[in-house]
Amino acid sequence: MAEWFVQQPDVDLGPLRPAELLQLVRNGTVEPQTKVRKDDSAWFDASEVGGLFEAARRPTIEHYCPRCSTRVPAPPCTCPKCEILLDKTRKRIIEHSIGTKPAANPTASNGPAESARRWLQRKIKRDEN
Repeated sequence: MAEWFVQQPDVDLGPLRPAELLQLVRNGTVEPQTKVRKDDSAWFDASEVGGLFEAARRPTIEHYCPRCSTRVPAPPCTCPKCEILLDKTRKRIIEHSIGTKPAANPTASNGPAESARRWLQRKIKRDEN
């Protein structure tokens, strides 16, 4: 996997995984004119990294268990909370997830995704009764 480095006034950051570099773009630490390098290459402007700033504007996806709303890793996965509630020998597999989180604006609400998550929670409770 490629290692990235970011040139800062006081100290160079790195080695960074691609996801960590993307997070630095999202939080404003890396701007288009910030100097970066990949592995042992020469320093160049971050704007020259194809797709970096476009990827930072895409929303990140957070996955939640549709039964208990616990945050879980990307499906398929096991919900640590529900596996005990359902059966001691079986684990509940999460086959889908709900909810998105905008990447660029942390103060924005989840809007329709949050509404869908609440609707699904109410539906599951009704179905259980």
